[in-house]
Amino acid sequence: MTRNRDPFATALHSLRRRLMDGAFGPGAPIVILDEARRLGLSTTPVREALAWLSGAGLVEHSPTGGYRAPGLDAGAVRNAYAFRNACLLMSLERASPTAVGDVPAADPQAVFAWVVGRCGDAALSRAFETVDLHLGRLVRAERQILEHPAAAVATIRAALIEGRRRDAAAGISAYHRERIAAAAALVFEVVRSPHSLEPD
Repeated sequence: MTRNRDPFATALHSLRRRLMDGAFGPGAPIVILDEARRLGLSTTPVREALAWLSGAGLVEHSPTGGYRAPGLDAGAVRNAYAFRNACLLMSLERASPTAVGDVPAADPQAVFAWVVGRCGDAALSRAFETVDLHLGRLVRAERQILEHPAAAVATIRAALIEGRRRDAAAGISAYHRERIAAAAALVFEVVRSPHSLEPD
């Protein structure tokens, strides 16, 4: 059996994926020893990964020690969607008018990351990545209670390919307005039915 060459990266990838997929309900404790056993690692890389995730705001320190999944409230979710929308609109304004290239298909997260990546602003990209990670916890709930985003994303993608920035911006804003309006229902869905994953 070969040893894991980068235990920290393994722990970070697994914990981030489990957080995004709802393996831990809002405010639920993340037990370092349990996660280390699940991954077949010592507790050190798990603790380091949780410290990194805490620095990114994706986990919280528990008042009793250790770490827990962050809580969710509708106001914070609305603010996060509004902020991601603002990041995307600023990125559209700042992107160079050069050839568009290949816009990713179907997946909204990939399309949005592509939009931000084209503006060439590292600080804006970091801000977008952070808020997008937070909103990743709601993707499964979005699929449960909102209409499938394929049509909206196809419209945004077509506008991007054709260089119609104003139409792309309108589509992105409409996409986010729908989620802002549904914030309370999305939070309720995450709290009501946290999902557990099979071990990696």
